[in-house]
Amino acid sequence: MERYKLIDSILSNGESVSFEVILEALRAEVRDDLLSDSSVRRDFRYMRDELGAPLEYDKKSNGWHYTKPYKLPSECFSDEEILYLQIIKKLIEQHSSKDYIYKAFSKLLQKLLPKSSYSEERVFVPNRPTPVIDEGVSEKVILALRNNYMLDFNYFSKWEPEERHRKILPYQIIVDDGNLFLYGASRKQKDNPRLFNLSKMHHVEVIESQTFDMPKNFRFHEKAEQGRFGAFQYDDYFDFKIEFYGDARSNVREFVWSDNQKIEENQEENKTILSFTSSQWLPIQKWVLSFGADAKPLEPDWFVEEWKETVRKMAEKI
Repeated sequence: MERYKLIDSILSNGESVSFEVILEALRAEVRDDLLSDSSVRRDFRYMRDELGAPLEYDKKSNGWHYTKPYKLPSECFSDEEILYLQIIKKLIEQHSSKDYIYKAFSKLLQKLLPKSSYSEERVFVPNRPTPVIDEGVSEKVILALRNNYMLDFNYFSKWEPEERHRKILPYQIIVDDGNLFLYGASRKQKDNPRLFNLSKMHHVEVIESQTFDMPKNFRFHEKAEQGRFGAFQYDDYFDFKIEFYGDARSNVREFVWSDNQKIEENQEENKTILSFTSSQWLPIQKWVLSFGADAKPLEPDWFVEEWKETVRKMAEKI
């Protein structure tokens, strides 16, 4: 990135500069008399092809110049903004550095960021579980999304006894806690889209011969509840009331779990009660169970019974 910046500073006034002059200037600035012309030519190619620099050689003047005003991507950001980009990059890499979509995100940010930055050393994000996605699935999904092609694949849902063949109109990619979902619908039910986990999509094929027009209401966030327990939503809403004890009490107070939440403190009995309305009963059930003995649902009744049955089954395995 240092050499890119130097080349950019030499050419930023719009005048043509010979390659020899640029090479000597770089050797002097980086204090490397052995810097080769092939290395600098590679820098030129990278700036032009990857960073979008409008580099052009002028035979008449025997020099290189910018054909229009240009700034290196990293030069467009303040030190504070670069730190924020580093945080985004780390968050992306937290879940997966192997999948096509995550690699594309990282590659884009790498173009924007200096190759070595002090701010990068000030950010650390521990790894998280990585979704296992069949090779080529993400690329095919993106291709279909970009061109409104139909997707053909096999899908195994936890709600169905066996894998089923699907033909889906792809509307959106949904990113939820590191997992990638396709939001789409069948041609017969365009107005009833659902989520498909890319990890559960197999034998994916893009049907380029079949295209479609996007419906007006294709956006996931416009149809779904803006809940805070992940992407999965359900039709019916319920009023939840959950008691928390011990360390779970401070955890509950440190986050916003719902826009309509209400928190009650009972210091005499050392408990905190969280109340809110949501349709996301299944992820909420998993969330309550994650607190172990420090959380107990109070409402709705059917949810309490579901929780009790799960706890009974857990106890039977002891």
